[in-house]
Amino acid sequence: MKAIKSISLALIISLSGCFKIFNKDEYEFTYETIVTESPVNLVNINSYFDDYNSNLPYPGFFHGIYFSTNRNSFGKNFDIIYKGLNITYHRKDDILNISYFHDANIKNNYTSKVLKTINTDFDEYGPFHFFGAKDYEYFFYANNESGNFDIKYVSSKKSDFGTYNGQEIINAPESFTSINSAHDDYYPSIFNGNKSLVFSSNREKEIFNIYETAFMEDEINPTYKIDLEHEIKKNAVLSSDQNDKCPFVLGNIMVFASDREGGYGGFDLYFSQYLNGKWSQPQNMGEKINSAYDEYRPVIIEFGELEDTMLIFSSNKPGGKGGYDLYAARTKVLPK
Repeated sequence: MKAIKSISLALIISLSGCFKIFNKDEYEFTYETIVTESPVNLVNINSYFDDYNSNLPYPGFFHGIYFSTNRNSFGKNFDIIYKGLNITYHRKDDILNISYFHDANIKNNYTSKVLKTINTDFDEYGPFHFFGAKDYEYFFYANNESGNFDIKYVSSKKSDFGTYNGQEIINAPESFTSINSAHDDYYPSIFNGNKSLVFSSNREKEIFNIYETAFMEDEINPTYKIDLEHEIKKNAVLSSDQNDKCPFVLGNIMVFASDREGGYGGFDLYFSQYLNGKWSQPQNMGEKINSAYDEYRPVIIEFGELEDTMLIFSSNKPGGKGGYDLYAARTKVLPK
């Protein structure tokens, strides 16, 4: 028995991922995955292999999730795949719910064409969708076709998908050459009114740190393709003597993974706030989120009516389906 907002409710829990709630007024709603402050395994989309590096499509947020997995090759190499899900908040019950769509019911030509274009026999990590200010949208990722990981992207006209007579063309992958180095570079995230970009690289001493540079869409826009020279700096506030990886920015909040000293074990999740042009000192997200194992590649979703923030990340802690699994949680740790 669980009481939610003083309503008399009967809670029926199924391990297959279905939650049904009834009240005395015969109100009925079917919940599939209820997101709580304790991380919940997204069992409906996880596999017995590694599933991580997620990102939600921009700007919808609530219609699916991209992530890297080695399930298709039975553990050999990572591809980026898409699974349909819907994230909803139910004010009456104060419940944040995730429901799922069967793959056969997902009619998304953009997604299928993007994934067919970017996936190779190499490893694809770190999906990041950017809806440009002009005519194009972009799908960033990284792969190791060159022997090290390089940030790449594909582009398409916004009018090419979901419109009458849209051409449905995905341009061929291009390397973000002004950002990439002879080392591993991945996990780009754009912020500061689309004027700045952060990413992770091990270009110094083979330790992964967070780097920052200016961003101008015209550099990657197929119409303009302006050549720019970037001043790329390691962010000393965000970076440590250990590995700092997977930055993701929403608004003025960054979340990332680090195995720096002072954590709970392995990689922990941290956050920082961008104020007056500077990032604040990173803070650990705490023991409700982190474990003695590895927590990795966080992304965040905000609901204006919700006091807390939703977090999706991956972890290899015991109790999952196998390897790294995707988890979701609600947290009040992040500034609003």
